[in-house]
Amino acid sequence: MDKSHTVKLFVGNLALDTTQEELSAIFEPYGQVVSCSVLRQFAFVHLQGEGAAERAIRELNGREFRGRNLVVEESRGRPLHSTKVFVGNLSGMCTTEDLQQLFQTFGKVLECDKVKGTGVSNFEGFLFQWQWPLKEVLR
Repeated sequence: MDKSHTVKLFVGNLALDTTQEELSAIFEPYGQVVSCSVLRQFAFVHLQGEGAAERAIRELNGREFRGRNLVVEESRGRPLHSTKVFVGNLSGMCTTEDLQQLFQTFGKVLECDKVKGTGVSNFEGFLFQWQWPLKEVLR
């Protein structure tokens, strides 16, 4: 099969204990699953085959799987000159807005998501335009 027809799909709203095997089985009817990486409540699936990704998106997006409606869409790359910074061990009192305001001093914040960690702490992921060197942000 031609590798040029391989598309990276984002799959969201997964149950916490979703396995790679379960997810691969859902996508196999649409094309060859080249790789499947399950993270925390989301995954990336590389699907190979002409038209496979379009069919999978059309038929699986919004479909119920283990009590949740799947989000299936083509993965979007990061904007040019941007970087993602993860900040951990934050107080539960800290809001996304607080962190976004803090990081705006280093550049335009494009995305700010609060993700619950596996332990007691919360983690925040930030994606912002590259206006200052990363070492300045981390200083």
